[in-house]
Order: sequence, then C-alpha cells, then structure tokens
Amino acid sequence: MNSVWKKVSGVVLGAVLAFVIIAPGLQAGSAAGGEFKLPFSAQWQKVGLRAGDYTFSVNHITLDGVIVVYQGTRAVGIVRPQSFDSHNNQTKASELVCIRHDGKVTVRALSLPRVGTFYFSLPKDLKVLVAQKPELIETVPVQVSGQ
Repeated sequence: MNSVWKKVSGVVLGAVLAFVIIAPGLQAGSAAGGEFKLPFSAQWQKVGLRAGDYTFSVNHITLDGVIVVYQGTRAVGIVRPQSFDSHNNQTKASELVCIRHDGKVTVRALSLPRVGTFYFSLPKDLKVLVAQKPELIETVPVQVSGQ
C-alpha cells in the first residue's frame, strides 16, 4: 500500500510540475498589438525599419513587456522599453513618436490609449533627450487591436 501511494503521489507531483511549466505558454497571446505604416526609414533601438507597413505585438503591458515588430509574417525585431508610464494613459491617439536627428529618425515612444506609453532608449551619440524644434518630432498613427 505504501509503494502504491508513493507511485500515485509521484504521478500527481509530475502532473503539477508539468502544468506549472506549460501553463505560461498557454496564456501566450499578446496583451496588445497593432499596425502602422512608416513613411520613412527609422531606427527603433537596434532594429532598423525601412519605410513600409508593419504590425507589432506586446506581450505584457508593463516595463517588462516585449514588443515584437513584424513586416508581413516575418519578425524583423524585438524591442524592450526603457520605461513605461501607465499614468500617461490619457492619450487619445495611438502613435509612434519619432525624433529626427543628424539626418536619421529614431522611435522614442509608443503611446497606446487606456494603456500608457512605452519609452525607448535613444542612440548613445544623441545628447539631447528631446528635439529642439517641433518639426524634428514626428508622429506615426498606429491602429491598435487587443486592448
């Protein structure tokens, strides 16, 4: 009887461990996602984006969130926010905020209404955190799904 109990408890323990390992994968869907049309080439952290149509997915609406960027069905890069501001969720429009500098464009933020704003690191050679003139800041509309 004692050996039967050990076998049953071993099977139950194995099943619980398997569930703990597999359960996070069952929830793997994106918390948010969307699409945008980039009218110019831009750098989004280490990901170089050419002008064109893109989609993205966000796995967690937190600072630990990972944003995967796709062109068609091909993943072109993964970006991680430098910071996340859930208090800045009063934005009315979903948009990418881009900064023009030295003939280049860098994605600085992704704003999602009712969610917040993800901020991304700037290139190390860019000393100024924000553009000095309004025309150096450009926004790209984002169509959001899954919020």
